[in-house]
Amino acid sequence: MKNFLRKRWHGLPIGILAMVLMAGVVAAAGFTFLSGTVDVSVDEACEIQTWDGSAWQTRGEGFSITVTDVYPGESFSIPMQVVNKSSATLTVAGTYAMTVYPAGGYGNISVSGGFSAGISCATGITRDDLTLTASNDAPPGGYTFTLDFNRS
Repeated sequence: MKNFLRKRWHGLPIGILAMVLMAGVVAAAGFTFLSGTVDVSVDEACEIQTWDGSAWQTRGEGFSITVTDVYPGESFSIPMQVVNKSSATLTVAGTYAMTVYPAGGYGNISVSGGFSAGISCATGITRDDLTLTASNDAPPGGYTFTLDFNRS
């Protein structure tokens, strides 16, 4: 310890200079003068809308669409659109599965369009029709499809 205090730099003990410098570095590095938090809420950028014959209707979770008066061999289109509120281009894809059908009716109604291929949706509105086609041998009865939309 004696040698540590005996060595000098410009007449000042090096040991004391070293301790003062270390205390200054520790104080400078450890002094917080302001702290806070940032809360981020990410909202859904896309909404699905369907045309009801007179206006575009926004569809929420668990929506239901009823189509009547479709006969074997006919097709019925439901105009759909995605409204993208994001400034980024997002890909929207729809998946469909038949869940309820009459005896012998499975596979007799096909679904096409409605973003089933995955469509890039720029900011604003992108339209696509969901088309339901009843085969010529579709038995009469009720058919139900689930519609799921994903984005990436």
